[in-house]
Amino acid sequence: MGKVEKISEEQYVLDCINKEFELCGSEKRFDTFMDLSNYSKENPQWFDECEFSDEGTYNTWLEYCKQHTYDWLPKRTTKASVENHVSYFALQYGFPCRYDRDETGNEEKTEQED
Repeated sequence: MGKVEKISEEQYVLDCINKEFELCGSEKRFDTFMDLSNYSKENPQWFDECEFSDEGTYNTWLEYCKQHTYDWLPKRTTKASVENHVSYFALQYGFPCRYDRDETGNEEKTEQED
């Protein structure tokens, strides 16, 4: 077995954010917004254009981030440390979640009035 090269922290962030765009169904990627620096200045809430509409999609993204963390951090990193890192990452870079929960914590469908 050959030695696996680690990715940089910057590449980790880009990969996770691009996966987030992909899971939310957006054609855009992080590079698109950074190339359009005027767009970011004119629309500082660009991240609000995408959202997680269900808990399953959000959990899929979190799981991807957890697995991808080992491509950046050493393999000996503990599971608790990875979960802690991904929790902070989701707070910093995560899209808004637009789904409700019932009192038991289960996802609840919301009815929209027309």
